[in-house]
Amino acid sequence: MKTERKPNRSSRRGYALMMTITFVAIAALLLAGIMNWTTGNALQTERNNLFRDSTSAADAATELAMGYMWRDFYNQALGPASSYTAYLPDQTGWPVQFSFSNGARVPNHTGVITSPTNWTANWESLSAFGPRYAGLSAYVAQCSVAATATTANEPYEVSATVLQKFNLAAIPIFQFAVFYNLNMEIDPGATMSLTGPVFSNDGIWARGLGTFNSSVSAVGVVNTNGTDPYVSGKTDANESVFNQGVTSNANSLTLPIGTTNSPTAVRSLLGLSPTNVAPYSAAGQDYFANEADIVISNSTLGTLTAYYQDPDATPPLTRISNDVTNITTNTVGRTTSYTTNLAYSFATNVSFYDYREQKTVHAVQVDVNALNNWANNAKGGLGFNNQMNLHSGHHINSVYVYNNNPVTSSSLPSVRVANGSVLPSDGLTVVTPDPLYVLGNYNANGTSLNNGTNVVNTMPAALIGDAITVLSTNWLDSAYVSSTSIGNRPPAPTTVNAATFEGIVPSNGANYSGGVENFLRLLEDWSNASDGRNNGKPTPLTYNGSIVVMFPSQYATNNWSYGNYYTAAQRVWAFDLNFLSQKGLPPLTPEVYAIIRQSWAVYGNSVPGS
Repeated sequence: MKTERKPNRSSRRGYALMMTITFVAIAALLLAGIMNWTTGNALQTERNNLFRDSTSAADAATELAMGYMWRDFYNQALGPASSYTAYLPDQTGWPVQFSFSNGARVPNHTGVITSPTNWTANWESLSAFGPRYAGLSAYVAQCSVAATATTANEPYEVSATVLQKFNLAAIPIFQFAVFYNLNMEIDPGATMSLTGPVFSNDGIWARGLGTFNSSVSAVGVVNTNGTDPYVSGKTDANESVFNQGVTSNANSLTLPIGTTNSPTAVRSLLGLSPTNVAPYSAAGQDYFANEADIVISNSTLGTLTAYYQDPDATPPLTRISNDVTNITTNTVGRTTSYTTNLAYSFATNVSFYDYREQKTVHAVQVDVNALNNWANNAKGGLGFNNQMNLHSGHHINSVYVYNNNPVTSSSLPSVRVANGSVLPSDGLTVVTPDPLYVLGNYNANGTSLNNGTNVVNTMPAALIGDAITVLSTNWLDSAYVSSTSIGNRPPAPTTVNAATFEGIVPSNGANYSGGVENFLRLLEDWSNASDGRNNGKPTPLTYNGSIVVMFPSQYATNNWSYGNYYTAAQRVWAFDLNFLSQKGLPPLTPEVYAIIRQSWAVYGNSVPGS
């Protein structure tokens, strides 16, 4: 008989229990894993948040040190690297607190490196830092700043190190083909080519028959539309050509003149320094009057006084005799008499009429040829000239003129340079706070010929004043009176090779500034060819230099107006490529300052290799 085995119920229950326990164990393991993952993820998130906080704190430390370095560089007082390592952020109110080190584990310091020690002799190209700086060179301090921030009193100690590399650059302003500290307008009616960087600390409007072969940048907007935004009703259908593109919203380039770079502040540098500023301090040397080798002034009665200025001499100012002094010497039984140290040998008073300003100009005239002769004459200023070369490494190469004649409704105090076809051996910069006139060829290789863009044999030169007016080699002071019509003022071809630093009368309302194309003021009938001059073409005006417009003119303030007091010349203009080299820069060249950021990096601990 077969007996059937019945299933064991207790065995079934045991199997089910085992399965339940297994699944519960698996679930517990999964839950533990999830909990562990969640905890780890929260930990990682918190550590990431603390790393971001540490990065921000380290970045703040580097920015603080950079800010102090920029401040001192801007004020021409950049100190050694060690003077900036103690600057650390104030952590008052910070939700997370940090300890700081210098990126190489030195506590309570920021790491700062500057190179070379004498950055004022470190001349470097800036072309590697983007199109805005293409073609420019500068005196450069190469800098890096590093800081490590580590969390304090937090569950986790998290560190981050920020390293920033940057350059502090002093860029000679005459390396720009055109530099404006105001709104810049350019609208040439004849073909005009510009090679060299163009920059404005404000905005730019560019139309007309212009071709820009280098970078064009503005702190504001570079406007290439057909309507001038700065003066009502002015339009031009012609589009300019930009071969290197344009850049709007660029960082400003500023002169080191204290708390503001406003046009008014910049213009003040042409005047006398304030009485509370020591003339030969760093701040005092921002003023051209304290830098020039020769200083000339006059009384309201016209009496002229000239000084030789040398901060390394005692006294730093020596009056050049303006009296006729007969000196008698006895050499081997022979008596010789001569006149010495005559300021009037190179400075005189002249008068002429300005048809734009509609005023008689009372000018102090600097005769460059006479200055050159005086400076190289043993009976004149040769001793001063040699002393200047001994103390500064250059011969006398700069003149500052202050005209004390009053401005009236009919009279305009000014300065004029004449007989300047050949300049002194080390060049010449002439500065005045007054309107500045150039009579005849200037720095033109000693010839009256039109030299085009040939500046191989020219000297470094600059003309700095309230406004710059060119009077051709045909100009006649005595014959050109207020009633002389424009047609009776025919010019002759004239060459001026010099950088200019000047003011203009900006566009306002319905009045156009004249634009870059008319930055040089003219008072003659340059374009009238009906009398057969220049084979029926406008008379050429050759200009090689750098166009720098920094402020509204204070004294020469009548609006630009074509045809009423002048007609346009044939422009033979170019940027002077000599200005791209140190030796080619004019005496007293101002510098604009910039901070150029190179790189920013963050590390999890110290800087690699430190």
